[in-house]
Amino acid sequence: MELSIEREKKMEKAGTVCFYAGLLIEILILILDKSSWTNPVEGQIFRVSFLFFALKVCMTKYSVREWCAIVLAGLIAGLCYLVSTRDEAVRMVVFVAAMKGVDHRKAMKAVFWGTIAGMLVLAGLAFAGVLGEVFDAGAGYGFKENIPRLCLGVGNSNALATMVWALMTLGLYLYHERMRLWHYGFLALLTGVTYLATVTRTTLLVMSGTLILAALMQYCGKLRQAVWVYWCGVFIILAELGFSVFAAYISDWYEFLPAWVVRIDRLLTGRITSICAYENGGGVLENWKLFGDPDYVEYFDMGYVRLFFWYGIIPGICCIAAVLLLIRQLRKQNDYMGFVLTMSFAVYTVIEAHAVSVYIARNYVLLLLGAYWTGIAASGKSGGRQAYWWRFWELFGGRAGGRRKEI
Repeated sequence: MELSIEREKKMEKAGTVCFYAGLLIEILILILDKSSWTNPVEGQIFRVSFLFFALKVCMTKYSVREWCAIVLAGLIAGLCYLVSTRDEAVRMVVFVAAMKGVDHRKAMKAVFWGTIAGMLVLAGLAFAGVLGEVFDAGAGYGFKENIPRLCLGVGNSNALATMVWALMTLGLYLYHERMRLWHYGFLALLTGVTYLATVTRTTLLVMSGTLILAALMQYCGKLRQAVWVYWCGVFIILAELGFSVFAAYISDWYEFLPAWVVRIDRLLTGRITSICAYENGGGVLENWKLFGDPDYVEYFDMGYVRLFFWYGIIPGICCIAAVLLLIRQLRKQNDYMGFVLTMSFAVYTVIEAHAVSVYIARNYVLLLLGAYWTGIAASGKSGGRQAYWWRFWELFGGRAGGRRKEI
């Protein structure tokens, strides 16, 4: 029985509603995680958002190439889950697949404004003395030890600075076309204020670099059209990966490290040595496995190291490959501010694992992958026939997309 055009439109609308329901739940989970309250049913809420995204996939037509990409990514993520018991890999694959047909800018705006609203609520609760603290006076590293730093109810000052950077980067992507030089001046001021309030050098450097790159790409037409700029991005990501592998290889206690590594580690506020500071050696290179391990639950800051340690070598390589393919697609689409966002997250992930987590709403690169993965899968060829998974035979016969009865 063929579906009518009207029924397909209704199904498409229902799928979009399901997607945004899942996305809003993910934003809520993120805000609850940033608060000082421990969410006892977080895992169950994750299942609800996953169900909404899965429903969206079921109500979306895909081509043969797209179904092959979904199945391949699903198999790798499924193996990761079976071996390491980490289900977020599967959740992220389904989320990205579900974004087909969704206006990614609208989805990004929902994340942007929803996250800002949640952060303001947490700040208000902290000022009211209901939940969380306004200042973080806990232990810090080096000169930051016991210095009161602003946290506004999000647990600690580093987390606050990270959220300011992430939201600034997303805001640049969404609203750069309206921005003038004085807007960049305001964001530069915000960067300085964020550093003074949180004393987080990493965020200061990455926010500054993001602003400079964004301004150059926006105001220099030749630069944003130059292929070599995107190739530089690829080289930087591979260099970051190489440095992360080296850090995981050499990580040890200070007394066993060469003096020059100790100096680098101190510049990175102890991030290299923090990799191994666990009974099992933590994320050191010799502990990496093809698909992770259920006992690998340690947290440390270096994002790429955590990616390969938590999920395994094969999923880690697949993630890096997906980002590199995304950069190629961004160049083809002339989405230069998407390139800025991707590079900002790529650089930040070397020393902070903000994007390597169970929380989809943290990683804005996933939203870009959701926007462009169908173009990557098509490889420049026409989409061909498309079908729902429960009408897969339409992919191999009849007219493209199957015959539909007009009403």
